[in-house]
Amino acid sequence: MKNTELWFLAQTWVKSNHVLIRCIATPYYPFMPYDSLDSLDLEHEALLAAYQVMHELILKNKKLSLMNKYYRVVFRSRCIKLAHGVPIKTEINIEQIGIDFKDPADHPELDDSLINEALQVLTNRQRQVSCWILKQEKPVSTSNVAKNYNVRRRTIQAVLSNAIKRLNRLNENHRLCPAI
Repeated sequence: MKNTELWFLAQTWVKSNHVLIRCIATPYYPFMPYDSLDSLDLEHEALLAAYQVMHELILKNKKLSLMNKYYRVVFRSRCIKLAHGVPIKTEINIEQIGIDFKDPADHPELDDSLINEALQVLTNRQRQVSCWILKQEKPVSTSNVAKNYNVRRRTIQAVLSNAIKRLNRLNENHRLCPAI
C-alpha cells in the first residue's frame, strides 16, 4: 500500500471515528496546551496516531481490523504525553507521505464550462459558497469559509455536504462525473 493511500485511509478512519477519538481525549483535554475544543490540533494528533498505527500494523503483517484496539492505546498515550507537556516525537516524516496535490493544468478535462455546468445543479447558497472556495488561491478550511460568511463552521459543512449530495444525485451528465 502506498503512503498516500495509507494517509487517505487514516484520514477516513479518523473522520469515521471522531466519537471514539473525543472519548479517549476528553479526560486529558483540559490539560493539553490547546486553545479551544474546536482546535484542529486534536484532530491532527488523532490523524498522526491513526497513520502510525496503520503503518505499524501493515509492517507487522497484522490485520487492519485490529486498528481500534491498537489505536486506543497509542492515542491515549499521546494524549497523556500532551497533557503532561512531554514533546511527542513522531517517527513519521510528513514529507515522505507524498500527498499529491493535482495541478488543474494537468487535467484539461476540468475546464470552466464543466465547472459551470456542475454548479448549475446547486442551490444559490451552495453555488455562492462553492464559487468563493474555487476562487481562492490556496485551499481553505471550513472555518475560514465560515468566517467569510459570518456563520458557524457546521453550517458551511452542511452546505458543502448537501452540495456534494446534490451533485451526485442530480448530475445526469456522464461526461461530468468522471471529470469531477
